Amino acid sequence: QAHSGQVGFVYEHALQGFSMTMSPQAAAALARNPRVAYIETNDTVTIAQSTTGQSTPTGITRILTDTTAVDIDSNDDYRVDVDVAVIDTGVDFEHPDLNVAGGVTCSQPNKGPRRLRTASCSPGGDDDHYHGTHVAGTIGALDNNFGVVGVAPGARIWAVKVLDSNGSGSEAMVVAGIDWVTGMAGTIEVANMSLGGSGDSRAEYDAIQGAVNAGVAFAVAAGNNGADADGYSPARFDNVLTVSALADFDGQAGGSADPAGTSGTYCRVDQDDTLADFSNWGPRVDLAAPGVCIESTYPIERGSYGTISGTSMASPHAAGALALLASNTLPARDAAAVDALYATVIGAGNDVWADESGDGTKEPLLDVRDVDIFAPTLIPTVSTDAAPTVTISSPFDGQQFESAVSISFAASATDPEQGNLSGSIVWSSSSFDTRTASSFSMVLPAGSHTITATVTDSADNTDSDSVTITVQPLSTGGLVLTVNEYKVRGIQWAELTWTGATGSIDLYRDDEPVNGFNGAGVSGSFDDTTGLKGGGTATYKLCDTVKCDEVTATW
Repeated sequence: QAHSGQVGFVYEHALQGFSMTMSPQAAAALARNPRVAYIETNDTVTIAQSTTGQSTPTGITRILTDTTAVDIDSNDDYRVDVDVAVIDTGVDFEHPDLNVAGGVTCSQPNKGPRRLRTASCSPGGDDDHYHGTHVAGTIGALDNNFGVVGVAPGARIWAVKVLDSNGSGSEAMVVAGIDWVTGMAGTIEVANMSLGGSGDSRAEYDAIQGAVNAGVAFAVAAGNNGADADGYSPARFDNVLTVSALADFDGQAGGSADPAGTSGTYCRVDQDDTLADFSNWGPRVDLAAPGVCIESTYPIERGSYGTISGTSMASPHAAGALALLASNTLPARDAAAVDALYATVIGAGNDVWADESGDGTKEPLLDVRDVDIFAPTLIPTVSTDAAPTVTISSPFDGQQFESAVSISFAASATDPEQGNLSGSIVWSSSSFDTRTASSFSMVLPAGSHTITATVTDSADNTDSDSVTITVQPLSTGGLVLTVNEYKVRGIQWAELTWTGATGSIDLYRDDEPVNGFNGAGVSGSFDDTTGLKGGGTATYKLCDTVKCDEVTATW
């Protein structure tokens, strides 16, 4: 603050430091402080994606996941006992094909007083893009007889949202996400970063190294620039597993002589069984994995499943392989253990593909077929269909209302498999007939009322929530309302006069607030029009802080 800057994120797990908004001159002055190791600019970071009963994606079959001890059979929903962080745009928490354990959103508010704009990684992480959800599906989509399946089915996914709805973010946000993962190193074993930016970031490197020292292994995308990965971070780092993208259209070795994707339903044109034409390359790349036309999970509101291409899609295949290894008890949670995971994945790779990049280095293709190496710890699920949950948000339990006041009822319901079930909520009470809706309003008579909201999913699992409210009887004495009906050019008007009011007052016509009424005081009058011509009736109700009184106007 002595340099007139605004502090953003404060890092305490992966590295010791902070992000800050300040002028170049102030930054230069701060850099001269002997207690400051280094200062770097907060550059932009973006996703590494190139521009769709259960099916097994071609990437899963190509790396031979379906032949391993994972036992992919679309049936018993065994889940790999491992935790994986997806540092990305977030993950759809409600997707029925994912096992999302939790997450955070790393951001800095841009509203309010500058001194109060504290950057943080707070509970959240829902995906408002689609990229992170797609990555999560390749890592760990469930083996559950619908949708797709991942490399490490059922892995517990932790959403670490560092990119916005456009797939863009800052180095400060990425470092904050890595710092959060490091603080969770007792739980999280693997992290995926399908993102990057040009150049080098010492802060990002140091943050990853702090996480690696704590026992977290990282798979990262090589980048989609068709260039040497050494020019991009985190792809150029030596403490991660950097993954290039293979073009594979059939999940089988042995490429076609002609470019695939020129017919049928392929999402793009490329040469089968070769390095994808967009993929970065070079000696910094450790591994190749399928990254063209990869089908995986999408946010429910965007269709639940989609097919896209990029090294972003290759990296989570490797993250899944790391997860298979890490699910077994590791000898230690430290950098040596992580290096051993990297070496095992690289060493198990094969060379059955064509590297036409011309960089002189052919990275091995990810291969997890060896059941002696890739034998994960699996957890059977007790039930393949979890119960829904329903919560009444209005009114709250114990709330009291004045007599003749319209009461708003609202609730929400979700189901792990079916998603949003709010429209199927059934409301019941001895005070009114059963109805199905997410919300409604009505007037209840004086007395105590218990209202129950119930939801049932397709497997007949149910959940209920109840509230008890009290409607007070009309008070006697005090407030008195009278009406004098008249017409102007045939239009209905009512002169309303009241006496004995206490406190603030509100006027209703047929249980709807009267526009323009701002009356106050013990007594007064107000003229209201229905806007209608001819005969008719209207019920007026005036309520103060003690009681309501009503009259009927007849024209």
